[in-house]
Amino acid sequence: MSEVTSDELQSRLALMEERRRHYEWKSENTEGRLRRHEVWRHSYLRNPYLIGAPDEQVGNRFRDIFINQTELGQDAKIGMLPFDVDDSFMQKFTHMLEEYGTRGGMAPAEVIQDARKPILRYFENGPPIAVRIFDGYKPPDAPFLVKYGRREFLEPMLHEGRIRICPASYYNNDGFLDAIRDDEVTRYFYIPTFRERLRGIHFMDFQGHRIEFGNDDIVLPVQMPDYYLLSLCNDIYYRMPTDFDADAALVIRDPARFTQAVISNFLARWPDWSPRDGPVTYYDPYLDYSKVRTPEMSKHFGYSYQREVRVAMLARRRPTTDLQPEFLTIGPMTDYAELLSA
Repeated sequence: MSEVTSDELQSRLALMEERRRHYEWKSENTEGRLRRHEVWRHSYLRNPYLIGAPDEQVGNRFRDIFINQTELGQDAKIGMLPFDVDDSFMQKFTHMLEEYGTRGGMAPAEVIQDARKPILRYFENGPPIAVRIFDGYKPPDAPFLVKYGRREFLEPMLHEGRIRICPASYYNNDGFLDAIRDDEVTRYFYIPTFRERLRGIHFMDFQGHRIEFGNDDIVLPVQMPDYYLLSLCNDIYYRMPTDFDADAALVIRDPARFTQAVISNFLARWPDWSPRDGPVTYYDPYLDYSKVRTPEMSKHFGYSYQREVRVAMLARRRPTTDLQPEFLTIGPMTDYAELLSA
């Protein structure tokens, strides 16, 4: 992975300082009427948290932002996530424009091409499969959950309540699709070090340990004991079937009843566990150090577009053996769920 030298930092910071002063001058001379994107640009120039990050890390962040700022609509067309829904990714994208402005201009072509790949995948075989799955379907007016998957597995879930719940470590598998594969037992945070590196400091002491960071930012992993995890979505999203290689979706019209049945069934067999359930908190590893309250209920913001709701079962005592997938049987769900398929 490429590193950013002190000379490169000095050069980039000088360009940013010049642009920061420009926006401050403009604010003072136009009665403070900076445009929204200019406010975002100035915010980044005051705290250029990516300035010392390697090119590969910046490219990965560009991809994460790009995939979350786009949305696949019911008309099977790609659009932008509306500002009134969430403008945080447009802010991050604007920060990326400022950062790449000091790295030669725009994002490299190969980075843009890589960011577009997941979007192109939705149309590899014609219209996205979600169009067929949800054709003519009217979603419930009240809150509901959706489980995306293969019909052969969702049918037993509907008629028998047969549910597979897997260890979090199970999902860290190179054989899975990108949307599924994730290190669910580790949360990573990035601490910018450009200020220290400009002073010639390339290490820090943390809780009695010396961390050498050289010409890179600090990568701080937070490791958790393995736990059990069941993932669903809080609505119908047309990207999900393709992302999860699904040809069906189970719509659960009574989320509270379903969640309670899963938790009760699990605890009846393994009472020495602690349940958590609800929407996932998506965090920015560079900016949201205090946002993560329960790591098992949090994920990297690169997965934000999935709007996951999960049931997590945490061990009260660290497991002494490797966890294995287990099957729960919560009883038929036909009176409060329905199966849709392509």
